[in-house]
Amino acid sequence: MKLTCDGVRLEVSVFGSGDPLLILHGFTGSALAMEPLAERLTGHRIIPDLIGHGQSESPSSLDPYSLPNISRQLTALLTQLDTPRVHVVGYSLGGRIGLTLAINHPAMVSSLALIGASPGIVDNDERLQRLNSDRNLANSISQKGIMSFVDSWVDSPMWTSLQGRLTSEQWAGSLRQRRSSHPLGLANSLRASGTGTMPPLHEKLKNLEVPTLLLSGEHDQKFRGIAEEMATKLPRGVHRVINESGHATHLEQPDATAAAILEHFGCS
Repeated sequence: MKLTCDGVRLEVSVFGSGDPLLILHGFTGSALAMEPLAERLTGHRIIPDLIGHGQSESPSSLDPYSLPNISRQLTALLTQLDTPRVHVVGYSLGGRIGLTLAINHPAMVSSLALIGASPGIVDNDERLQRLNSDRNLANSISQKGIMSFVDSWVDSPMWTSLQGRLTSEQWAGSLRQRRSSHPLGLANSLRASGTGTMPPLHEKLKNLEVPTLLLSGEHDQKFRGIAEEMATKLPRGVHRVINESGHATHLEQPDATAAAILEHFGCS
């Protein structure tokens, strides 16, 4: 169904009964990309296509794509669905959004499960370098089109493990899903909600009392390190490694990922 949330039309999938659960996909993803995980979880599952992704609106203005504004879109969504408090699962970009939501609206979040997520980049030079990289990627989408961008994007070493785990049919489906987003939406997501534009949240972690599970893949060395550091700063943070997986644990090892999340929610 389509809902207008803080002025942005979002496509939202809602199913199941029980405790409400908000599931947030990553960059180039959609609700469809989270189905292998969502179907293994329980509860009243709410899975939006984030702004600029899937079947949701892709505004030309950059302002709605900022992480604080996306978190406001999600609070508006939950209000419309009469859901004042939720468990949140976020993958990659969705993890950064989920973390922003929990920091800005802690009363709305019962617990967090973050997969391959980051609180931003502290070092100014590194953040500027990432900002320039995000802008260059955004420009390549505008200049070369979505097909060329996705082919280049999935050629990154980050996705080697995923491609090796999926069947050829599943991999083809993943490519179709990524190519289905609007090119302007993906470009603006990079420009306004990429890690390079994100204000680092490291100093706010110590004040976040929401129970937080940090999941990372065994072979995702970069995000394993980030999760290990985050766990030391979060008062109620726990880090778990999903074996035989890279960055996308929910696709590479959906059973193990779902089991860890359900255990976490049960203990929250």
